[in-house]
Amino acid sequence: MLESKRKATIFISIAFIFACIAGFLFFRQVQNLNEQLGGTTTVYVAAEDIPSRTPIKEEYLKKMELPNKFVTPSHITDLSSLKNKVFAVPLSSGDLLTKNLLKPVSNVQNPENRLVALYSGERVRFDQDLSALDRVDLVVSQQENGKPVTKVFMKDVLVSAVMQTEGKLVGVGLEVSQGNAPSLIHVQNYADSIRVLKANVGTEQDTAVQSSKDNANAAEQKASNKASDKATNTKQPAVSDAKQSPKESDPS
Repeated sequence: MLESKRKATIFISIAFIFACIAGFLFFRQVQNLNEQLGGTTTVYVAAEDIPSRTPIKEEYLKKMELPNKFVTPSHITDLSSLKNKVFAVPLSSGDLLTKNLLKPVSNVQNPENRLVALYSGERVRFDQDLSALDRVDLVVSQQENGKPVTKVFMKDVLVSAVMQTEGKLVGVGLEVSQGNAPSLIHVQNYADSIRVLKANVGTEQDTAVQSSKDNANAAEQKASNKASDKATNTKQPAVSDAKQSPKESDPS
């Protein structure tokens, strides 16, 4: 009995030693594999079905650990990169998120309006630096009936977005009505020159006061011009009579 217990103890000890060796070898193998893969990085996947063009919320997503060897710059590793973005295509639960699936949320304030990009170039010039939510007037120079004409094409157009390169203004996104978008694109393609002038962005009261002053000045100038023309027309007959008077006094 003692002999069989002793043999059982020896077998159990040997089995335990082999189990420890197997566990150690397995741990080393996993460790080597992780070293080859370069560790893991937290990426984001869809936690549920997400329709396209839906503003992204954190509850729509869940985390997943992905080996660094398979992580690319297009993977989403930071939720801040999803701010003000929507998915361009519908996603199913478990789909891996990548940056090429994202697009910015539309900045159009009115769903009936359209954004038209206007870039600086030989025919387009910005007279001042602009910021988002500024308003501009568009002055267009083009040929009409064979004659050069310069006129205000659009007034008080909302600047929805500003494009800059190294701090220099290179273009703007203008929010216009759906009906005016083709006209703006037409002059952008065929006009000789487009000047973008920063419009008054003061209060409505200041704008109304300035408009009243301008109208009063215009009316005063118009009245002055009429008075001057009337005085000129009154003097002309007198001069004519004065020229004819010698002939009338001639006895012949």
